[in-house]
Amino acid sequence: MSITILKAGFHDLIQDLGRNGYTHMGISPTGAADNLSFRIGNLLLGNNINDPGIEITLFGGSYYFNTDAIIALSGSVFTSTIDGDIIPFFKPIIVKLGQTLSIGSTTNGARCYLSIKGGFQVPNILNSGSTHLLSNTGGYKGRSLKKNDEIICASLDDMEIKNNLKFKMDDDRSILRVTKGLQYDLFDDANKNLFFNEEFTVSHNSNRMGLRIRGPKIYSKLSKDILTEGLPLGAIQIPGDGDSIISFVDHQTTGGYPKITNVITADLHKVGQLKPGDKFMFKLVSNNEAETLYFKQEKSLKI
Repeated sequence: MSITILKAGFHDLIQDLGRNGYTHMGISPTGAADNLSFRIGNLLLGNNINDPGIEITLFGGSYYFNTDAIIALSGSVFTSTIDGDIIPFFKPIIVKLGQTLSIGSTTNGARCYLSIKGGFQVPNILNSGSTHLLSNTGGYKGRSLKKNDEIICASLDDMEIKNNLKFKMDDDRSILRVTKGLQYDLFDDANKNLFFNEEFTVSHNSNRMGLRIRGPKIYSKLSKDILTEGLPLGAIQIPGDGDSIISFVDHQTTGGYPKITNVITADLHKVGQLKPGDKFMFKLVSNNEAETLYFKQEKSLKI
């Protein structure tokens, strides 16, 4: 049982929730850039929350089904059809043997997810099927999907759609909430005021390792970089040129730039939906508020 890639999207990757627990060995977590949308796709199908799916960035391709299947599309809405008929997002859909799913360009954010009942079958490496491009590891041959690739999926005995779940998502990306970073006190009040009161724009020089953002120049009190240390997901680093970088899912595990703030866990899915040219501002919140927002988000996924 499989699907065949008739035309690959811009950047189609097999992803799950990531290769977590190995950063001390220099292995970045990878995983879905929009963790929340990815999980919703699996929940809609009654899958295991970690079953691998396809992450599609900016615009997708064409996918031929060599089997009957039930799928769900989640994340930012992309123009999508099955044999020319428009299909909805966030709803289980039956696809028949011989049909073709076509996914066009995004209408809003950066990424959507194609989930399939039973998940896609890829090798499990360090407890994950996620693709890590820099090491050519995981997913489908450690790379983006290409034309004529055949992705194995689970066979189904039951083609009945059994649920009609609905999820509420906070998809306002105009504000990213952050907590104080490890080197927050190395920035004076003038630079902090710039950071929190001016708008930033996502640069075209951004990827899953990190989002480079353009806005006010921010400078620390240091004359040189800090001693290299562990780099957390969502950390906002400030290099010597004054520009800012949001470390993301394929980030290096150590770094020597001072970190002014860190995107809260509840807003990391928003970072995964930012595309070049998008504008936003940062808002400082307390650790207690960040925890409350995280637990509220997780509670919204309980079914």
